[in-house]
Amino acid sequence: MMQAVVQLRGEVNLSEDVTDTLSMLNLGRVNHCALLPETDAYRGMITKVHDHVAYGEPSAETLSTVLRRRAEPESGEGDVDDEWVAEHTDYGDVEALAEALLAEETTLREQGLDPVLRLHPPRGGHDGVKQPVAAGGQIGKHTTAEIDDLLTAMR
Repeated sequence: MMQAVVQLRGEVNLSEDVTDTLSMLNLGRVNHCALLPETDAYRGMITKVHDHVAYGEPSAETLSTVLRRRAEPESGEGDVDDEWVAEHTDYGDVEALAEALLAEETTLREQGLDPVLRLHPPRGGHDGVKQPVAAGGQIGKHTTAEIDDLLTAMR
């Protein structure tokens, strides 16, 4: 299953390792989100940056909301809606694209979309970027419900 990774902490005072890893994940700015397949290589990269990001497996429903609001074509202009998706990708609508992404059948870039989703800061705020989820914060691994809440707030 695809992981959604959202950078929550800024790039000041990070080690070069972490900065490099974030840029390999197409992150580098707060509130940017990338969708990554679950492979050993990516798992290791997430482990390396897990103090600076929130990550988890979103539901198809939430992912399609976020894509509708925040996905951008990799080149040119245009709103990503069902018509755009039907015309430019291998899928009929945004929901079908979201499900294929989650099943790791495709990537945003393969379908002509920008690999980064530039999200809105979370509406109503988040639970704090200095603590992991277990301690009541927002950093690190989230369950599907938790990452859905965060992505919905940042839609």
